[in-house]
Amino acid sequence: NLRLWWGLSYANAMGVCGIVLVALGSTLSSLAADCGTTSTRVGTVFIARGIGAITGALSSARLYSPPRPGNLVMVFVLVALAAVLLYMPFVKDVWILHLTWFLLGMCTATLDTGCQIMTRKVHGIHAGPWLGANTVCFAIAGALVPLIELVTGQLFAQYATLATISVLNAAALYAAPHPETPEIRDQLPPRVMLSAKTDGGALKRPTYYLEFIFGATVFWLIGGKVDTTSYITTYVKSTEIVSSHSGSISLLLLWIMITIGRLLGLHDQINLKKQGKRTVFIHLTAWLLTGTLGMLLCALFPTRTWAFWTGVCLYGLGNGPCVGYVYDLVNRMTVQSDGHVH
Repeated sequence: NLRLWWGLSYANAMGVCGIVLVALGSTLSSLAADCGTTSTRVGTVFIARGIGAITGALSSARLYSPPRPGNLVMVFVLVALAAVLLYMPFVKDVWILHLTWFLLGMCTATLDTGCQIMTRKVHGIHAGPWLGANTVCFAIAGALVPLIELVTGQLFAQYATLATISVLNAAALYAAPHPETPEIRDQLPPRVMLSAKTDGGALKRPTYYLEFIFGATVFWLIGGKVDTTSYITTYVKSTEIVSSHSGSISLLLLWIMITIGRLLGLHDQINLKKQGKRTVFIHLTAWLLTGTLGMLLCALFPTRTWAFWTGVCLYGLGNGPCVGYVYDLVNRMTVQSDGHVH
């Protein structure tokens, strides 16, 4: 029951990361207008967010190192995230907007990394499907943001809702026992164990080659979602490939397809639990090619309405499950440690 509680809490925390990512992209035009500029002129906020994400990811190794309880770190990050979200509608200066994006990037990266570390810690060799469930919640929460925007129509109401979700998740984690407690830790499933020695018996020197490849892959997958989420409505208005009021619909469709892709991917991952790594790589490649085909349709037929809608659907469907497969491969192919950064 505790593992279920923890698993759902980590999945919900990933959902918080999803709603923040989509909310930043979908409300950029409104945030920029409050600062007296436009979304294209203030596009450097993505650089600020990226620097924040790198800072959060690099600092996570020390933050989640024993004996500090990982759940407690996540609670503090979720509360800090809620505070920044509540402040977003009141930002009136461009430099403060960059600062808030930096802080949100740092918080979400720290939270994302914590979700993966803690999921592998409490589920051990069974973490694969749970890592996939994390990404599904990320997508489902992201798909809810356009709906919240359509229902509320107000920037403050949207960010207040997101901040409330973050605080509730912090409360759920705070109420749960810490998995680092000795009597609980001894009952957790065993972790993935890979040989740390060469055939000659000498210790292998870690190269972090796999971590680099997987990290770069996730960077481009999530970066693609961020960019598409942020500029798809602007793209619709500037190209007039579809009616201007279809911008919000295209954003909603994108995240619906991402969610469908992640659900299909999670089901596939569960069936692949007893399959080898090569099979997982093949399935990941197929999803990557699906998303690539969607973008090629938009690029090759920029004036065709059918190509735009088909491309958005295929890109969302193909991009959606890929991060889950990467996390599954990370769990299979790398040795987990309490300070391991994904």
